[in-house]
Amino acid sequence: MQTLSVDLTQWEMNNFNSSSSYLPDVNIIFPSREIYFSPSLLHAMHLNENNCPKTLDQWFELCHPENHIQIAKIERALNGHENFLSVIRKLYCGDGVYRSFRLDAFIQRSNDGRPVKMIGIETTALGAWLSLAEDGDRIQCEDRVLEAVNIQGVMTLRDISALEDMQRENEILRREIQRRIFMGTRTDIKFPDETGREGILRGDIEEIINMALNVLPGNNQLKALRRSLNESCFTVGIAGLTSSGKSTLLNALIGEKLIPDQTRATTNIPVICREGERRSAKVFYQDGRHEEVDGQKLNAGYMKNIASENYNSGNRFGISRIEITIPGAMIPEGFCFADTPGADALAGSGGSALRNILPEFDMIFYVTPLRSRLKGSDYEFLNSILTLNKRIVFVLSQIDLERDDTEAGKVIRSSNEKIIADIEALRHDMKKFSGLDVDVIPLSAKNALENFYSRNASEWQNSNIEGIVNYLAPLTQTFSHALTLRAERTLKIIEAALSKGDVTGSSRWRLGDIAEKLRVMIRECDVMPDLSHAYSFRDNASVSSESKYNLLGSLMASMREREFRMKFYSMKTLSSKRKIILLSADRNQSMKLFARLSHNLMLERLPDNGASYDEWLYSGHMMPFGCIRLPVMNTGDDILIAPSDSHLRNNIDWHKLFREYVPVVSVDLARVDSGLSDLSHSPYITGLALYDWVLAFGNAGMFDTRHTDLISQVPGRVKEFIEINGLKSPEWFIFENYKIY
Repeated sequence: MQTLSVDLTQWEMNNFNSSSSYLPDVNIIFPSREIYFSPSLLHAMHLNENNCPKTLDQWFELCHPENHIQIAKIERALNGHENFLSVIRKLYCGDGVYRSFRLDAFIQRSNDGRPVKMIGIETTALGAWLSLAEDGDRIQCEDRVLEAVNIQGVMTLRDISALEDMQRENEILRREIQRRIFMGTRTDIKFPDETGREGILRGDIEEIINMALNVLPGNNQLKALRRSLNESCFTVGIAGLTSSGKSTLLNALIGEKLIPDQTRATTNIPVICREGERRSAKVFYQDGRHEEVDGQKLNAGYMKNIASENYNSGNRFGISRIEITIPGAMIPEGFCFADTPGADALAGSGGSALRNILPEFDMIFYVTPLRSRLKGSDYEFLNSILTLNKRIVFVLSQIDLERDDTEAGKVIRSSNEKIIADIEALRHDMKKFSGLDVDVIPLSAKNALENFYSRNASEWQNSNIEGIVNYLAPLTQTFSHALTLRAERTLKIIEAALSKGDVTGSSRWRLGDIAEKLRVMIRECDVMPDLSHAYSFRDNASVSSESKYNLLGSLMASMREREFRMKFYSMKTLSSKRKIILLSADRNQSMKLFARLSHNLMLERLPDNGASYDEWLYSGHMMPFGCIRLPVMNTGDDILIAPSDSHLRNNIDWHKLFREYVPVVSVDLARVDSGLSDLSHSPYITGLALYDWVLAFGNAGMFDTRHTDLISQVPGRVKEFIEINGLKSPEWFIFENYKIY
């Protein structure tokens, strides 16, 4: 994809030089690199003053990964002698969409040529979009839909609004066909009988909750449980951190991109979806009002506007929930799914609001992306879920990103084996955290969504989206099972109140009596079926079994890792020293490299021996200072692993360390520019100007065919980075997935 760079015209120069006619969209102050945005630009980027970038480097983080050249051009202009700058690139906006912006900027310099201020105008012209568009890209322009078309090498636009209308009609027809053919009718579901046993059980639980609220009148979780009794289906909440794939999963289940991605413009409105005869959405307000739309009025634009207006107004509209019914959705009868905002994106009252609706969910599908180990934010939120005795199932998303490892054209480790290893790592982490054996369903929601009407396509079958339905299939008495779980959660909340000691006297006695009644009721409820074996992964591979490798496979793996070590230590910088110190902005990058070098230890996962973020790790025989000891390699290497850059203390003598240990700095290849930028602000940067060092780029295997282009640009970026920061030229290499470049 080509990116155009447009020079400023004389008229634009005059505008920059005329302060009376120029109101900047961006204002950057040097040397602090602080950045300020105009309200109009914040509005265009769907941001506000609280979640917008604060520095120039944070602003660069919003650029599309393919626009590295434009970032480099801005930096060259600042470090050179230019006064005017014009670039076009895509920026990540607050609603999760990349949009094209053209920056026309003026750089004010001091007498010695250093930048003092950069002011600029950001425009979102259609021409800027077209210059970056690829054949087939589409853009909404007022009430028309325009498509970029490549005609003999020239990009032009065509109006496809009529085609869009036809496609919507086709989608309605396909959905009706899919509803009748693909889904069928589940006859084993037992619907609630409000006049029979389930109705009596529901009334008993409601009475007990009301009694408990008389003792604990301010308990929002009990109030949420009482609200859940109005729902006669089994409610599955989809939870996880921001950008983990929650909304994509729900869109895959309903077969269209209807639910907006809750990324930066996050709202605390739960969206509840179910399958039904009529396409409709009900918006419920906190004051008891509700409004409804149906048919084609319910579309992605409507949902996005509702979420954006509610977020930008600080929820002054008072929306409490949105309930959606979609004919032909891949949601089994008797179930409904609820999307929630990212647990890490809500602070203060927003986070409390999310935790207060947790009791309404009978089960949680916790979404976590492939290759992303659980973080502190995950564990904090998971603890809130587990304290409610919540049934939790992990969904390992984005498995379509995994690729086979190959050498000389032969598959040496299949993507299935790698996914199963990731599943085992996730189960291991949860076992260590909670002591529970959790179920994990791997899937590609993206492939499922794109192939919703092509059930015979390999992409659909390999997406494993049917694993969601298969997992829930044993729950035939959905309302009865839901009531059982709601009774268990009620008991858990009451027991927590008793254990805290907040309730005393007769109130404590009354609450204890209520808890005993609940225990008797739960013993008489239906037993929940075992779901752990109700689903499978591709080729019937069990997701809960350990992956097994034959003797020949282990031998080949050892040979590959031996070759990796030989190539690593054959670098001139490391030829005379077997003592290295691993450094990185994120210690996980260092741990990945350590895992490759320590293959002879046959480690099943990255070891950190329970180290906190600010502790050092050491594998070797002569520990330099107080560290957490790791397994010692039988090759005699000494490897010192530093905490992440942000957790390094100020009392470290880097010169002493670098005289003894060779610095090996890891940077993520997916974030070359921002990674090098982080390195330029690291506390050990001055030591890299005096000592020989190695620059290691990880994650090369993430990019499939695109990584070759990125790798080809690395030498130029490294050279430019070295010159700007006055460092010694490092040796560098790129590794991942048993490949080394």
